[in-house]
Amino acid sequence: MDLEESTVVVTGGATGLGEHLVRSFADCGARVVIADRDAAAAQLLARSVRERGGSASACRCDVTVERDLQALLALAGDFGGVDVLVNNAGGWGAAAHQYPDAAFEEWSQVLDLNLRAPMRLLQLSLDGMRRRRRGAVVNVASSAGVASSAYGSPPYAVAKAGLIRLTTALAGLQAEGVRVTCVVPGWIGLPRAHTERAALDPAEQATVPALVPPHLVAGEVVRLVREDVTAGTVVELLDGTARRVLPPAQ
Repeated sequence: MDLEESTVVVTGGATGLGEHLVRSFADCGARVVIADRDAAAAQLLARSVRERGGSASACRCDVTVERDLQALLALAGDFGGVDVLVNNAGGWGAAAHQYPDAAFEEWSQVLDLNLRAPMRLLQLSLDGMRRRRRGAVVNVASSAGVASSAYGSPPYAVAKAGLIRLTTALAGLQAEGVRVTCVVPGWIGLPRAHTERAALDPAEQATVPALVPPHLVAGEVVRLVREDVTAGTVVELLDGTARRVLPPAQ
């Protein structure tokens, strides 16, 4: 897909990996819509992108709120509609209790943010993509969704596993001009991760894979869109060097 003047929506786009995604797409000539709950941070990034000659707009958006999603799509519609959707928003915070000890409302919110919200936004974006027979969706999952070991937030792991399976289940949309793919990074080398890794004792650090550079993840997401990679493809980025492609079933 030619990204020049294509409209790219990045959820959770104001900081962290989202910022790397926004800058990478803007560098390719795309019009980027930065969707984030932190309106000030989104505006600041949009301004920075424009100062570098790129095109970016900010939208205050909580992806778990329907009216916010509708407002996001309306803004994207001003630029011709969503050509590329990057479902990046996610996380599980630092709740005092985790499933099965957490209250229903607490763990349900994790599923809402990490699975139901991207499913809903994808659904809402499809109408225009199908009409134009042109669209790409990249779901940003996590190695938490493919690991077989214990994990701090079971609902987060379940949601990311669901996002991976959603990607493969929607491979048939390619026949309508829409490609859904997925990137599955390990622990991403953002400031918080570096701090947490440094706090581990040497023995623990030896068992933790290398952090994945955020620019590597962003570059892979852009590649999945630009190179028209087959729908249903899932790419694992387990550390700074390992890359494993899980092609869709034939």
